[in-house]
Amino acid sequence: MVRLGLTLLAAMALAAAAGIEGVPTDSRLYGDFDLLKTSGLIHSMPATSRPWTRGECVRLLLEASGASPNSLGPAQLAALRRLEFEFGSELPAPPARHPLVRIPVSDLGNDEARCDFFSRVGATLDTQRLSLGAVINNRPDKDFVFYERFELTGWNPRIIETQLPTDSSGTHIPGMRYLPWRDLVTLETEVAYLAFRLPWLRLELGRDEFVWGPGYTGSVMLDDNAPALDHVQLCASYRNFKFVSFTSLLSRWGMKPRWLAAQRLEVSLWNRLTLGGAMMSVTSWDELQPRQLGGLINPLIPILLTTANTSMTDNALVGVDAVCYLPRTKLYGQLFLDNYEFNDLKRAPNAVGLQGGAYWTPNLPLEARLEYTRVTAFTYYHRVHYVMYENFLTPLGHPLGPDADQLFATVNVIPNDWLKVSIGADYTRRGYHNRGDYLRKSYKDTLDWWYLRQHDEFPTRGWDTLSNTVTEEVDKTIRIAPGIEIRALRDLFVSLSVGLWRSHNHQGAVGLNKNGVDLALKVEYRY
Repeated sequence: MVRLGLTLLAAMALAAAAGIEGVPTDSRLYGDFDLLKTSGLIHSMPATSRPWTRGECVRLLLEASGASPNSLGPAQLAALRRLEFEFGSELPAPPARHPLVRIPVSDLGNDEARCDFFSRVGATLDTQRLSLGAVINNRPDKDFVFYERFELTGWNPRIIETQLPTDSSGTHIPGMRYLPWRDLVTLETEVAYLAFRLPWLRLELGRDEFVWGPGYTGSVMLDDNAPALDHVQLCASYRNFKFVSFTSLLSRWGMKPRWLAAQRLEVSLWNRLTLGGAMMSVTSWDELQPRQLGGLINPLIPILLTTANTSMTDNALVGVDAVCYLPRTKLYGQLFLDNYEFNDLKRAPNAVGLQGGAYWTPNLPLEARLEYTRVTAFTYYHRVHYVMYENFLTPLGHPLGPDADQLFATVNVIPNDWLKVSIGADYTRRGYHNRGDYLRKSYKDTLDWWYLRQHDEFPTRGWDTLSNTVTEEVDKTIRIAPGIEIRALRDLFVSLSVGLWRSHNHQGAVGLNKNGVDLALKVEYRY
């Protein structure tokens, strides 16, 4: 017991000076922490915004490592071993994951520059891709960190550049900011930043991804679905409080520059409940005058004060969310308001994103999740197109997009630390304003009395402009997807799933019912 206590004290000392490098938002490690917290092995409240720093992760891991072995089932033990291996270099207990290249920095003690390589394979029946990437960073990283992750990807079939749609941001692969080299290869740098520790604060400059809110299939508030954001970020955290503010440059709309200013506050209570709230504003200005940018680049000025009484055109957005932990159960929800009007004028229909879910980790080798997401028509797509809540015409919120909802459920069986067998199912509806380009997805005609008076429904149906009658164009799809995940080696992750689906009014074609099978293979090495 004395040795264990000394080990924990030494580990706490290391955690107090642990790194400020962020863990990428798409890392599977977040799922491991979620499992351990819901299982009662972690007492502190994890943040509901990502990315987390490595220091935050180490502190949570230390709590889980001190739990009684009797409380560890196969699923919890598997998660704990993965986390201990990933963060082993920050803990006084081997084994630890080390980069493939380490270069000492002279005159800086134990400091070193590091380079690690990774590879990913993704394959479906329609598309296959293979990537090789590298992560460059420094350690130790308690006061300063540089981080860069770039990835070279080959695509099959080839991406024909002349067939790509042209939008206000130019020509690029949908969902990306890039064009392929010779229609075959892309080189991405989606995460690259400098971060500094200041008293009580963390300052970040560069390009990074964000997820705000507790959703599993995605966040209706702010997600990493779109290309990463070039930004200036300020983060302050102390005990049960966390404040994040950033200003980001979005893709241009024609000749108009656009900015996203966002602020979020999280408060945790009784180690059971976390409440979060956020304000966001997508802003453009009519004159290319830098004097109008002053308030936006200052993360301490509330965005509503920044845009009030100016010549800027802006779209103000508000979101709230909550997470509550009960024994072996996590309950969560979030609400997102876009272009919401608290009056009877209704120049455009109110746009709302809503999500609620439950996560269950019984004292058995399994976990289960149920989640419902609903995004009404015109959410993310403002009636003023150049202040839409998007980046390179990809919504900054949930990947469902507007005018859609989804009921998602999954059960995972985890018999040991290298195998997970899952069965998932979802029921998804997509309305008329979910398909097509931004012209259909956004509300554009404030004089459309027919829609406002006759077509206030969810999900929305299309209408015949000749006869002024609605037509049933809602795509309703049910899917069942068994899958398997194998961690053959510490650094190798393999996932295979088979999706069996049936669609009514497939892709909005009235009367077209279609069945299908999807195969998805994912292989990650050192990612």
